[in-house]
Parts: sequence; C-alpha cells; structure tokens
Amino acid sequence: MERIFDSLPGVSMPVEKVSETLTHMWDAGMPGNGASTDFRASQMNLILHLGLSTTVHEAEELFQTAIEFAQKYPCRIVVLCPSEVPAGEYAFEGKLFSQCYIGKHLRDVCCCEALILGYSPDESDYLENQVSIWLESDLPTYHWFHRVPADRISQHYLGFIERCRRVIFDGEIEGDAYDAIDWPDSRRIKDLAYARTLPLRQHMGQFISRFPPRELIEGLQSLRFQYHKGMRRTVLQMLKWHRNALEKCFPRPADIDSVVFAFEQLVEEGSSSCMRIEWSYANPQHFLSCRYDVSLRSGLIQAGLPSGQFSHPLHIEPLPPQQSLSEAMFFC
Repeated sequence: MERIFDSLPGVSMPVEKVSETLTHMWDAGMPGNGASTDFRASQMNLILHLGLSTTVHEAEELFQTAIEFAQKYPCRIVVLCPSEVPAGEYAFEGKLFSQCYIGKHLRDVCCCEALILGYSPDESDYLENQVSIWLESDLPTYHWFHRVPADRISQHYLGFIERCRRVIFDGEIEGDAYDAIDWPDSRRIKDLAYARTLPLRQHMGQFISRFPPRELIEGLQSLRFQYHKGMRRTVLQMLKWHRNALEKCFPRPADIDSVVFAFEQLVEEGSSSCMRIEWSYANPQHFLSCRYDVSLRSGLIQAGLPSGQFSHPLHIEPLPPQQSLSEAMFFC
C-alpha cells in the first residue's frame, strides 16, 4: 500500500539536510533583479497534520489546497505524514517541495515551499521538537488537523496548540470528536464546516436584516434545523450561528433560553445534501424558513412577518477549498 509520504511531491533527503537546503534554495540571482527571493516573504507557518487513516487521494487534495492557499497568503507549509510501514533505519524522513507560480500578469510571481516529514506514530513524543526546527520562529503558526484521532491529540499534540494562533479541522470528517478535547483555548479552534457556510450566512443575514430585531423575536417559539446525513455538522454550525445572532435581539441574552432549538435528521428519500431551517411563532400566520440543497446549489428563503411577506431564491456557488481554509484561519 502506498504511503501518503511517498505520494506527495518533493525531493527526498535526510531530515537534517532539509533546513540547510532550504536556506540556500532561493540564493540564485540578486534581490531587486527579479530573483525568487523577492517573491517569498512568508507571512505565517501552516502545519498540515495528517492522520493514519488519511487516504493518498485525500493527502494529495489537501496538499494542493495548502499550495493554492500559499499562493495568496505566502507561508511555510509543514506537512506531517504518519506511517506504520517502517521507513528503514531512520525514525523520520524528509522531503522538500518548492515551486514558483506566475499569475495572470507576468509580474505576479509567488514562490511556495513545503517541508514534508514522514514519521512513525511511535515517535509522536519527539515530533514537536522536530517541527519546531522547521518553523519560521518569528511568524504566527496555524495547525490544520485531518483525521488525527482526538485521543492522540489530547495525549501527544496539545503542546503544539499552545503556540498556534488557530487550529483548523473539518467537522464533516471528524464529527463531534474534537468538541470533547480539552483545548488550551477553545476560541482558537475553528471548524471548516462553519467556514463553508459563509455564502449561506451572508444570504440569510442580508435577508433577515430587513426586519427589526423586535419583530424577529416577538412570539418566537422555536427554530427547527433539519439535515440529511451529509449535512449534519454544517447545519449544526448554522444552529450555533442563529443562536448567537438571536441573543443580541433579546433585551437580555438569557431570554434566548425561552426559544426551543430542535436539531434532527431528515429521513425522507432524496438528496443527501439538503437542509431546512424553520422559525415558528405563536401567531401561526408568522414564519421564516430556509431550504437549501448544496448539490443543486439552490434554495429559497421565505418569511411572513408583520412587515410583510417576502421570498428570496438562492443560488450559491460553494467556496473553493483554499478560500474555506482562509475563512477559517482569519475571519471566523
């Protein structure tokens, strides 16, 4: 079986040679004369931490997402690739990837670098020391987990987190497991499932903002969030967003507890990427609803409130993976 370390691009070399090679990699030419040193001013470190259950296809896609992200936000990428297959006499293996990209205009040049570390899970206790050598110490660090079990994070990797500006994961893949981790600072933990809801949050926010806050909460009894299986974590994030926003509409935040928030899976046949949100009021003539199907990229928001009846059709293009990553890292 092919290891994810072997599937990723780059030049293999002893781990101790990676930093030395990187130091001289951009030496060609003189700054100011179009040398690649003019185009590699890193802004941050990005650690892409893969778990053992990551497939080769996933690893290649995630690596490409990180590279595309780095073309807009220059950074040093460090990819951690565990493997249960012995790599020989060495506990760690190294790879160095570098490439310059030319944008739409010939002067738009970006040089990316990725340091790839293969290691055995048995060496997890030494991993932090090795990674710290590769990071640019004066820049902020962001840590992106993918299929790393929650118990391994709690046991081995919380030391990483203390120095990270943000920690990223994908709740649609990890489920609720990461919610149970005793993170050093939960405010720095960001879910890509929430980041991907940005276009839908923008549409709903613009639609709802036409109503006075008092009108939205007067007689409000419940909000029901329904999802098909493939949308569970995304809809859960929409529930949290609604609750946080509605708290600000009440005279006291605690008054939100009078509203019932229901969260349930749709059992009917059909698209596995459909979601529904229904607001219910004491007055049966009042309502607000949103239905959206990610696979069709379409939906509908409707409302009947004292201000009148309104509807807003939805057509939403999904965020590219690199844009979801930047949303989770900087803006959520």
